[in-house]
Amino acid sequence: MSRLKVTLIDVGWGDSILLESEDSQGKFHFALVDSNDNSEMRSSYIFLRRHFEKMGLKIKKENMPFFRFVLLSHAHTDHGRGLESIMREFRTENFIYPKFHKPGILSKLQDFARRYPMYASHFQSVDTMDAIDLGDAVITFLWPKHGDPPMEDTENNNSVVMRLKLGEISFILTGDAEKEVWERIAQEIPDDTRFLKVPHHGSENGTFDGQNPVWLYDCPRSAKLGISSHVTPHPHPHQRVINLFNFHQMEFYRTDINYHLSFETDGQTVSVKYSH
Repeated sequence: MSRLKVTLIDVGWGDSILLESEDSQGKFHFALVDSNDNSEMRSSYIFLRRHFEKMGLKIKKENMPFFRFVLLSHAHTDHGRGLESIMREFRTENFIYPKFHKPGILSKLQDFARRYPMYASHFQSVDTMDAIDLGDAVITFLWPKHGDPPMEDTENNNSVVMRLKLGEISFILTGDAEKEVWERIAQEIPDDTRFLKVPHHGSENGTFDGQNPVWLYDCPRSAKLGISSHVTPHPHPHQRVINLFNFHQMEFYRTDINYHLSFETDGQTVSVKYSH
């Protein structure tokens, strides 16, 4: 039986998300979205090493590359600073990133992929015209839009918004996309969505435009919500966002309380596992 699992790794600041897909033949396929690791804090790396060891997978050259793809959701250090070391350690078939970005960390990662193809065999930008397989799951993109100009107001709005679909179930990963993006794509959240990562760590500007929620009313009420909490330096989630979820009786989980969050589907049902 095929299955898809998305794990929001508790990194304390920023994002790191492990994607796992087991196909109908029992073969595993892995991908990683973002990593904020640095020399002093290697939360993503430690989690991945332990996770693969528990699965009996050895980090050896003959098992490389480990990842079908590594994706940078947008060019902020709390999302991409650790990706070079992750690609060096585990290697990836593809390094992918948003169509638009500001100079900085992504330019460094592109240069790394260009200079060391043994660590990242291919690299490319993505938009709504692209699709990627991960085992039996299919990944498409709700944002950025093909042919549209970049969003100049904030780098957060260049975030990749992904749809992962297996069978009758979709999972949505949102990066740090803010209200300006959701005003354009909220109606495209699919009706079969059963998990959605709350945008921008549960900050106000990822969920509200003034007094109005910008995506909640387009998200199916049966969807489970996951918050990759931002403990420092700007504490998220915002209490106003939490109050909104409580008022609408949405089922939500947060990494600062529940630790690592895993949302899993067999294409028909969804389960949640967490450490605390």
